[in-house]
Amino acid sequence: MLSAIVLTVLASLFYLSNNSTVIEILQRLEAIPYDVRLKLNTPIKVNDTPPIVIIDIDEASLKQEGRWPWSRKKIALLINKLAKNDTAIITMDVVQSEREENPTQQLKQALLDLKIKTPEWIDTVEDKLDADAYFAYTIKDKDLVLGYPFHNKLLTQTGKLPKTSVESDINNIENLTTINMVGYTANLTEFTNSASGSGFFSIAPDVDGTVRRAPIIAKYNDQIYPSLALEAARLYLLEDEIKLHTATVGTVQTITHLSLGKLKIPTDAQGQILIPYLGKQKHFSYISASDIINKDKRFPELENAIAIIGTSAIGLADLRPTPVQVSFPGVEIQANILHGILHPETIAYIPDWTEGATILTLIILGVIMMLLYPLLQPISLVFSGTALLFINFAYNFWLWSSLHINLPVIMSLLLIMAVSSIYVVYDLLKENKDRKRIHNMFGRYVPLGHINKLIDNPNTISTDGEKREMTVLFSDLRNFTSLSEPLSTRELKTFLNQYLTPITKIIFDKQGTIDKYVGDMVMAFWGAPIFTPKHAEQAVESALIMQNKITDMQEEFSKLGINNVAAGIGIHTGEMNVGDMGSDYRRAYTVLGDAVNLGSRLESLTKYYGVKILVSEDTKQQCPNVIFRYIDNVRVKGKQDAVMIYEPIVMKVDLSTIQKEQLQKHQEAFDLYLAGNWEKATKIFTKLYEKTNESLYQLYLVRIKEKSTKVPINWDGVHTHTTK
Repeated sequence: MLSAIVLTVLASLFYLSNNSTVIEILQRLEAIPYDVRLKLNTPIKVNDTPPIVIIDIDEASLKQEGRWPWSRKKIALLINKLAKNDTAIITMDVVQSEREENPTQQLKQALLDLKIKTPEWIDTVEDKLDADAYFAYTIKDKDLVLGYPFHNKLLTQTGKLPKTSVESDINNIENLTTINMVGYTANLTEFTNSASGSGFFSIAPDVDGTVRRAPIIAKYNDQIYPSLALEAARLYLLEDEIKLHTATVGTVQTITHLSLGKLKIPTDAQGQILIPYLGKQKHFSYISASDIINKDKRFPELENAIAIIGTSAIGLADLRPTPVQVSFPGVEIQANILHGILHPETIAYIPDWTEGATILTLIILGVIMMLLYPLLQPISLVFSGTALLFINFAYNFWLWSSLHINLPVIMSLLLIMAVSSIYVVYDLLKENKDRKRIHNMFGRYVPLGHINKLIDNPNTISTDGEKREMTVLFSDLRNFTSLSEPLSTRELKTFLNQYLTPITKIIFDKQGTIDKYVGDMVMAFWGAPIFTPKHAEQAVESALIMQNKITDMQEEFSKLGINNVAAGIGIHTGEMNVGDMGSDYRRAYTVLGDAVNLGSRLESLTKYYGVKILVSEDTKQQCPNVIFRYIDNVRVKGKQDAVMIYEPIVMKVDLSTIQKEQLQKHQEAFDLYLAGNWEKATKIFTKLYEKTNESLYQLYLVRIKEKSTKVPINWDGVHTHTTK
């Protein structure tokens, strides 16, 4: 009873503390349930009044139009095309702070260096080739909002800040609690003067690096400026000003909300909003910028829409970690903010009475546990504590999803867990520290033999990330969605258990480590945490045994009403990063790197080639005891280098005479194909197809037919896959 009282008082004091370290800890902890609530509440349907369309400077645009930054004339062409499509507002989530060099200046300098007199006609064309002047002229009659970044640490002032559209009746802006910026990088002055409006697009992540909130106003030199999304909303709503509403708290003015005409936009005291994410990337309509520039057609989705020009290209580094997705385009963050401003009912807010409600919740929970827990047995305590956690979080989630009230919940959850833990006596914490650590980290992933070795030699394991050569395996059931659709939840669980249990045992028997299960997908690797020199061969042997096991289990699957269960397996050997990876909130012993991605791509290609297993040449070279057959020389999506891929057929000791003869014919056909002798290759592929009815041979017959009879110049036999 005393512990419940003490912990309740300590939790209340901790929550009310103004210490910066305590505040940071609470913010980090509160981020966990916040992210959970957000994910549980998404995806949300976009309100398409008005439609918001992202004009994406994507990888395809960079490939077609050239690297960024583009010429201002090209950007002006893009804006003209958008205007011709009757776009209501055009917004630029990029800054144009540097002048574009006029080519005549380069020519003059070159002539000067060569000591050649400058022709008079150069001066006559100089103005016509001024891309900056052309851009400024182009945007004068357009409803265009330019974006620029503010800086809260960098003391630079570049370009000219626009005239603000935020109005307030505050006498002393110094006492306003909004975020104070110390520098900016604005657009060129002529651009700012020609544009209909400008707004900052700066967003600072939370202490854990995740973008959850965004300022929609900021202070610089005793002036309040609107964000890019807020300014775009103002222009769309045809409002002359943005009104700032405040309340006096002691000696400071705290912001309560903003208003755009009849719209009331709730903010925190600093003028920030919790970004009302609607879901993962591509929740809004995307149109490639190069399509707008080059295609001579009308885009009906742009009519009366707000178009945001930005980028999702990886190379332009505008991808941010968010609660809904690890790498989220900054331009779509702006789209979510804009959608929230135009539909403020979607914005969750922290009410003024938050602190009082939180303290009252802690007291009520403390009293309940103080009176109830002494009467319960340990098992009942576990269930009671779990029920309290669920009820508390469910109520908090209801406030969030139904009323859009964002109340802190982590302190009440921690209080429940702390008090419950004190009342539950257990002895598991007395186990050996190394044994517990190793079992907790690897018990679900590696065979028992590995764990025993690690326990006997704990110094051989490092949870720090390291790079080493390993082999990764991906296995995925084919057509799993259609197979599982007729099954009930219980039947699906039974099927997956029946399938995954023997598959896992096979991997463990061959000294593999299970990385993860994702539904029916199994990812495993060899070579860590304990290095095994024959990791590639062990992985291939596992794949062969797994395929045989799936064949043997068809009768068991049929009893569940599932027929023709088949799996594709991809294997690759290469350098990978392995270690205990993740965030402060969730970690796992896993592998990362291009080599891992290639293994996944190979698994995806098994269906295309109609084979059960595909391995890379790097894997094949380390498997002298396995017989393979050549499948293709491919360039997978996301990689430039070609990779030769093979199918393992059988262990060398088990190779039959019939298999050997067929493999010879198979290799002969592919040698002819790679040599460009398609006529002879066609004859052998046809015979092989008639004999085996394998779709692989039919694929090559179709591929040869689609090509001309003439061998292309620089023919190398490489086939490029454009999909994953």
